Amino acid sequence: MVAFAAIVAVHVFIAWAFITGFGQSMVQKAQAILETTIIKQDEVEDKPPPPPKPDLERPPPPSVPVPIINVTVPIDTPAVVVSKAPPPAARPAPMVAATPIKTVRMPSCGEDYYPAQALRLNQQGSVVIKLCIGASNKIDGPVEVVTSSGFPLLDEAAGKCVGAGSYKAGVVNGAPARTCKEMKVTFKPLEGR
Repeated sequence: MVAFAAIVAVHVFIAWAFITGFGQSMVQKAQAILETTIIKQDEVEDKPPPPPKPDLERPPPPSVPVPIINVTVPIDTPAVVVSKAPPPAARPAPMVAATPIKTVRMPSCGEDYYPAQALRLNQQGSVVIKLCIGASNKIDGPVEVVTSSGFPLLDEAAGKCVGAGSYKAGVVNGAPARTCKEMKVTFKPLEGR
């Protein structure tokens, strides 16, 4: 009976608490004590990783090509004729000189007149040139290639070189006269070129 009375008493207390709001006031007091705040975390943006640094190779130092300078000095030279046939008979035949032609000044053909293109192509050889000097110590007629080197550039350069020289005509019977002479010009690259 005591147990039954205790159970009835507990039920009566619960009913009274519902009716009077005792449970609500306890919940409110508990809320005042236990106030919770929800802290919202900052959202972290997913950023893509930065691109890798480019692997730049150091450029080589600049190189300046050595310019090839061809200096041509205009020289009034007679025409160079390459002929295998004897010259026409319109000119007087060269006389046999008692004193041959003398070379007063001759440029260095192998250095000053070596064509740059022939030098690059490693062309070399000898050319035999024939020239005639008049009584006025000037070249009389075209400079002729008697024996070719086999390279037209060298043949032409040899004619220009011989034509740029200064000569004294041969002497016949004590007076200057038109005389002819053959000269050999050799083109060979110098060591170290």
